[in-house]
Order: sequence, then C-alpha cells, then structure tokens
Amino acid sequence: MQTKNIYYEEEKNHASSRLTVLIIITFFSFIFYEQASGDIMRKMLLVSIVLSVLTIITMAHYFLMVRKPNMLVSYRKNLLIFLDLIVLTFIISLLKAQGLFFLPFYILIVMRSGLSFGIEYFYTSIVLATISWLLLLVYSPYWKEHVDIIATFAMTTLLIPLFYLRSITSVHEKNDELSDILTSTEHDANYDALTGIANRKMYKEAIYASLKKKESFALLFIDLNKFKAINDSYGHHIGDSVLQEVSNRLTMVIDNDDFVARLGGDEFVIITKRKKAFLKKFIEDIEQNVIGNHIVDGVSVPIELSIGVSLFPDDSRDEMTLGRYADDAMYIAKQKRNIYHQFYHEIKRDINDDLS
Repeated sequence: MQTKNIYYEEEKNHASSRLTVLIIITFFSFIFYEQASGDIMRKMLLVSIVLSVLTIITMAHYFLMVRKPNMLVSYRKNLLIFLDLIVLTFIISLLKAQGLFFLPFYILIVMRSGLSFGIEYFYTSIVLATISWLLLLVYSPYWKEHVDIIATFAMTTLLIPLFYLRSITSVHEKNDELSDILTSTEHDANYDALTGIANRKMYKEAIYASLKKKESFALLFIDLNKFKAINDSYGHHIGDSVLQEVSNRLTMVIDNDDFVARLGGDEFVIITKRKKAFLKKFIEDIEQNVIGNHIVDGVSVPIELSIGVSLFPDDSRDEMTLGRYADDAMYIAKQKRNIYHQFYHEIKRDINDDLS
C-alpha cells in the first residue's frame, strides 16, 4: 500500500504549481525569441530549449510522484532543487545583464523548497544556491565584474529565508503532527484493531486490484469451527486471544504475494496467486499450522477451521460471485467430518455428475 502524507501533498502541490510556472515562462521565452534579433535571439533560443527540457523533466517527476508516492522521495526532491538552481544559474550566466531579472528566483526556490519539501531541504537549497553564486563569479566574466550585485542577492536570499526560519520550522512541526495523525487514522481505517491484520475495507480494495490485473488467483474464505463454544467455555477474552492466535498462524503461512484479512467475527480471507499445482499444499499447510490444541493465555484450546475456495477466472470473474462461491464451499466443508477445505469447482462437478 502506498503511503501519502502531508509532505506528499505539499510536494504534489509544489510540483503542480512549479510545472504551471515553467510552462508559462517557457511559452514567453519562445515569444521573446521570435521578437529578438542577433545575439539576443540566439541566447533566447538556447534559454527556451533549456526551459523546455526542464519542463519535460518536471512532467516526468510529477508522473513518478503521482504513480509511485514512496519511490525515491529524497532523491527526487534533491534532484528538483539541483536542476532548478543549475538551470537558473546557466540562464543568468548566459543572459548577462538581462539575467538580473532572474536573480530573485533564487529566493523563491530556497523558500519554496523549505516550505514544500521539509526543513532539511531548506538547508540543502541554501548550500546549492551558494555553490551557484560561486560558479557565476568563477565562470562568468560578466558577473565577475558585478560582484556587488551577486553579493546583494546572495545576502537577500540568505537573510529572508533565515528571517522566516522559525515560521518554516513551526510549519513542519505541525506537518509532522498532522502526518502522524493521518498515518494513525489511515491504519485504523484499514487494519483490524484486535488482530492487526487487514480488515474488510482492505479486502475489498485487494480483490478489486486482483481482478483488475486479470491474473489467476484463489479466494479462500476461512471460518473457525465452534467459536461460540470457545467463548462460552473459556470466556470472550480467550476468544479474542484465539482470533489473535489464528491471525498470527495464518500470517506465518502466507508470503509477500498473498493477502490475509479478518472480515469480522471469526471470519478470515486469503487471496493467493499460487498456481493450482501448489494450491492444495498451501491449504494443507494452513490446516496443519492452525488446527489443533494450542496454548492460548495459559489455556489449552482446541481450534478448528473450515476453508472454502473459489478460483478466478475458472469459477467466476465477478467479485460478489467469487465470494459467494467461496462461502458456499466453506459451508459444505463445515458439514463434513475430518474435511476442512472444499473447492467450489468440486461441488459444481459433483452436481453435474448427479444430473448426468
């Protein structure tokens, strides 16, 4: 599951507004290029090309960020700051006197980096901006002769963000608090409070995602046998501990490609992509790991379960039908002695045999 928080939303908003500004600046740079002549025309063409490349990179960054929120977060933020400052420095160096109008963008980049990305990126942007000014002074003959202008903007770029450093820090402290609250809320909404595994909401998302991929999978509905008797005999606190024990034992059997959730009460579900040849062995592993007398809170408790299995796409391609079939198979398994699982296609085959 992809995690999104306050900082992600800030980064997304920053990337969106930044992309808009870049497109506008690039558009006007081409207009100025068409109206210019001589050396200015050549410079504006080069500026337009550089801005176009930066815009394309920005679009790729935005696409990556939206599709993969947790991917290369620190790298993509640092890269964006670096590209902004290096392109800005190149344009100022190229345009010489006309580059004066671009110097205030240093302040904008440093401030926006601090507010949108995090306090550590504020310091990163200041360091990179300082390196950019040194590059101007070392490699640009024009700006080497105008050290006073560079020094003025450098001091302004440093002092204004530092003046607002307390406010920036306060913003990020609040963002940290909000991120923790949102993470906790999101976890509570998606995971079962008693067992810690996914809940019914997450199951719905998982099965829809599996159906969307159109890859074969098996749906296992699992129900504990005689769970009411456990509650009546040992107490509800032992019943809760049994549910925790079962969820732990189910989690031990599955791998990273499997999904397990508690639907409510004593009902669990597993979605597995295992091939049919290995599916029966997987179910037997579940039975061996869960069924038996287990010590729960110091009490030996007999635990049994019934498993109903439906297959996608063999049995159905519809989520509700697959669930009904798995539930029907589980109900049949409950009625059999010493049989703990039932495939829906076996029920259908037996019905067809009876009819023929």
